[in-house]
Amino acid sequence: MYGLLKIHKDGVPMRPIASNNGAPTYQLSKHLSGLLNQLTGKTAHHVKNSFHFIEMLKSLQIKPGDVMVSFVVVSLFTKVPVEESFTLLNQHFNNEILALYKHVLTSTYFCMDGQFYEQTDGVAMGSPLSPVIANFYMEDFEMKAIEKATNKPDCWYRYVDDTFVIWSHGKEKLMDFLKHLNGIHNNIQFTMEIEREGHLPFLDIDVNR
Repeated sequence: MYGLLKIHKDGVPMRPIASNNGAPTYQLSKHLSGLLNQLTGKTAHHVKNSFHFIEMLKSLQIKPGDVMVSFVVVSLFTKVPVEESFTLLNQHFNNEILALYKHVLTSTYFCMDGQFYEQTDGVAMGSPLSPVIANFYMEDFEMKAIEKATNKPDCWYRYVDDTFVIWSHGKEKLMDFLKHLNGIHNNIQFTMEIEREGHLPFLDIDVNR
């Protein structure tokens, strides 16, 4: 186990990772993530990395009444709905490939202090497939969430579980939008951070008006 520090968050919290290197499904996970990668990252909301996000910011216009907001999914990897993900995968792969995805995503075992455990839902932190399947699920989630929203964000840029938004409908309706997001699926719950003094942390960037 090792930790990744979230240096842009207050208190610099640590995300624990149980390494999947050397696990029986590791090589298969890498192969399946390569197949799925070909289907993801093609939406207008997708952020590849910090450098890509900085380039996207250059084309944005922000008005005095607009608010910069970030939404973060709480513990996304361990909350990804596996059964719903299988339904989405079924639209793109044959039964043989689907069986491999099911094998990897439902064979999540780990050992701690000599005791073995099974993860019964979500995907494993540290598996090569996890960030790809999480992104795959979230692309479908955000499309439906934005489509059904009464008031839509001016922009919605997401990197896996972290989303940057410009909101022009006022703070009261912003709270309604948060409730809308958190009402779509019990597993997918967002926290929200609003800009302070014209600054908003996103990924490892300080976004400044």
